[in-house]
Amino acid sequence: MTVWLKQYKLFATGAAVLVLMLLAAVVAWEWQANNYGKQLAEQRTEWADQLRLTAEANAEVIRKQQTDRLELEARLAALDTTSTEKLTHAQTENDRLRSEYSAVDDERRRLRIEVRVARADAIVSAATGSSSLGDATSVELSTAAGSAVWDIRGGMISDRAKLEYLQEWARAVRAGE
Repeated sequence: MTVWLKQYKLFATGAAVLVLMLLAAVVAWEWQANNYGKQLAEQRTEWADQLRLTAEANAEVIRKQQTDRLELEARLAALDTTSTEKLTHAQTENDRLRSEYSAVDDERRRLRIEVRVARADAIVSAATGSSSLGDATSVELSTAAGSAVWDIRGGMISDRAKLEYLQEWARAVRAGE
């Protein structure tokens, strides 16, 4: 019986070691799972905090961009108003001059322009004939041509005002970038 008892003790000891190893593995498994669970919870918290901070930063950027856009729109609206007023004033002045011009008698209605001929033109004009214009000569325009001058002047005023407006608009937009 001693052999059988020895074998039984050996088997019982092996089973006890196996149970202890299994128990140690389960405890280690649970401890590791708990440790990893804590790490994952910390990572989730950090990730949520990072998302919150990113969302707040994005919201601040969007608020700043909206404020800048509103300021730019206000500047452009003010520019539009002043440019429109300047153009209206210039056109009113041109219309006033046209009215004055058309209200006078025929003799004074003729538009006279003083012409200064450049030296090269004077030489060419002198060579072509005796009917050339001299320096500081007056040229008289017909009534239709005089009226066209006012139209041209009005177009120039309008174009200049539009160009100045567009240049200021481009400067304002560039400054707002």
